[in-house]
Amino acid sequence: MRSSAFLTSAVAALVQTAAAVTGAAEGFAKGVTGGGSTSPVYPTTIAQLVSYLGDSQPRVIMLDRTFDFTGTEGTATETGCAPWGTGSGCQTSLNKNNWCTNYQPNAPKVTVKYDKAGILGITVKSNKSLIGVGSKGIIKGKGIRMVSGTKNVIIQNVHITNLNPQYVWGGDAITLDNTDMIWIDRVTTSLIGRQHVVLGNNASGRVTISNSKFDGQSSWSATCNTYHYWGLYFTGSNDVSLSASLPLKRDICWYANDL
Repeated sequence: MRSSAFLTSAVAALVQTAAAVTGAAEGFAKGVTGGGSTSPVYPTTIAQLVSYLGDSQPRVIMLDRTFDFTGTEGTATETGCAPWGTGSGCQTSLNKNNWCTNYQPNAPKVTVKYDKAGILGITVKSNKSLIGVGSKGIIKGKGIRMVSGTKNVIIQNVHITNLNPQYVWGGDAITLDNTDMIWIDRVTTSLIGRQHVVLGNNASGRVTISNSKFDGQSSWSATCNTYHYWGLYFTGSNDVSLSASLPLKRDICWYANDL
């Protein structure tokens, strides 16, 4: 009986250790704790993942599988535009916020059918650690967004992919707006419709992005040559961010303003 109890405790301790964040943030987000030492949770459905990320409790959320949001919110068919042509390798654009109407009025009109889940990311609230287990932590078809005062968040070893990559305005992988103490580490993004990382119009304070890969290789691009043009969009007023060890696979555009 004692041996059994000891073994159970040892296994629990091992699981707790394996679920810990690896390393510590450098730079502006130094000291970020995310979900801290709370017991890890392992969501098994997309509903659980959304709930854990969006509730008010400190959480350590472990991803040990692919969470595929493709088709979960249906599809939409609308009129978009083709500012860069209609070739097979050219991105076309959704008319989000009347972008085609206002900024590309002379571009050819095209029919676009897109997955609605990719347009707006999963809301991540304060005091969360989102950690991938090995290479299994994949979020497909939807990004993540930290906005409206979210603070103290760690995103580590997660792959976000397949957000309507054939369309500009098809979706952003990671969005921050009016946040503080955010650490994005060992994250991979690929096959993204618009931006891999967006810091919105409001200040995003104390952000560290480290050891992450933003993969710009795609079958569709605004330049029609498999080079993803849209990449990192930093326009917030008084943003405070540090980026370190970021391999940008293929050419993607870094747009920064008011830093």
